[in-house]
Amino acid sequence: MGKKTTGWERTAVQCLLRNRKSGRYYGRWVISGKQKWVSLDTDVFSVAKLRLTDEASKVGRRRGSRNAVETGAGTVGDLMAVYEERTKANADLRPTSIASRLVALKKVRKTWPGLAALKPSQVTHPAVVAWVSRFKAEGTGYVPPGAKTALQGNSPTSVNRAIDTLRRLMDIALERGAIFTNPVSIKPTEGRLKKKVQRKELILPSTADVQRLFPAMEANGSRGGWGMEAADFCRFMAFTGCRVGEVPRVTWSCLDWDNRVLHIPGFKTDTSDRTIPMFTELEKLLQRLIERRTAAAAYAVGGKPFLAPSDPLFRISECQKTIDRACAELGIQRVTHHDFRHLFATRCIESGVDIPTVAAWLGHADGGALLMKTYSHHRRAHSLVQAAKVNFGGAF
Repeated sequence: MGKKTTGWERTAVQCLLRNRKSGRYYGRWVISGKQKWVSLDTDVFSVAKLRLTDEASKVGRRRGSRNAVETGAGTVGDLMAVYEERTKANADLRPTSIASRLVALKKVRKTWPGLAALKPSQVTHPAVVAWVSRFKAEGTGYVPPGAKTALQGNSPTSVNRAIDTLRRLMDIALERGAIFTNPVSIKPTEGRLKKKVQRKELILPSTADVQRLFPAMEANGSRGGWGMEAADFCRFMAFTGCRVGEVPRVTWSCLDWDNRVLHIPGFKTDTSDRTIPMFTELEKLLQRLIERRTAAAAYAVGGKPFLAPSDPLFRISECQKTIDRACAELGIQRVTHHDFRHLFATRCIESGVDIPTVAAWLGHADGGALLMKTYSHHRRAHSLVQAAKVNFGGAF
């Protein structure tokens, strides 16, 4: 064994290192001045050497692709390799978003045979339009288990994600000067490139059902679960409009008690990082949460209150199973995490808050355009209730 480094042990094989704590082996390479670490998923030296060879081949291909792209001599296959590497290394993307983008990349490869071998300049706008037309009509050729024929067509979401993926690929070529115009960004002379998404009508649980739901969730705690924590987790989303992925990012340092505002560290868009008022119900919830944390810490020997500035407000990151169980027990429609965000928006609109303000509280970047589409039926129902209040006084 070679020279020891902090936490790592060198081996006689170049680029192969062993983690001292876990005993597992890793490959380490330098690509464009940055270290690239790959877990070989084994603590057996002989197995690690074999897997290192495979990973080294992949790294070599990535290096070649990156160099080809940087010099403007790469193929679309090289663009794909660079895009895949960038996607996996993007810390701003959630794991689910990374997985979704990689699946879309596979669909581009599968539905456009020969694309990887083309030069970026050979990917013309007519060729893109022809590919999209085939994809919309024929799909990916996937044959479901038990079926004899492939599925025809593909969902609008699937098609549109593939189109966005190709656009991002060509953007890489554009930034390196391999092309001068992104062929995917050109507007077709007829029709539209993306597949139209049919928006489903939003059906939310009634106020009465929600009022029954929270006690049912809390009752799950008596069976050894985290019912109270889960119920307050959902109340927090209903009082703030937070996405479920945003809640774990909210720490106690995000609360400004003096100005009665809450900072929400968003992640989806630039505007999703936002500040909202500390509504009365939200303030009561937070105070109750503090009291429960303090009481639990005092009860347990050496207990920790989890109230430090860097501690998250909640000790869970989701609770869909608890919600599902409570809905089943009550016999009501299934409620999802995102429904509580919709409930927040609906309640704000029905309380008379203007659309741009609600959009800002939700972290939307469009000033309320999406809000107008999504909640139009709620606004119509609320409008009829408000109309009953109008009195022209018989003046006409």
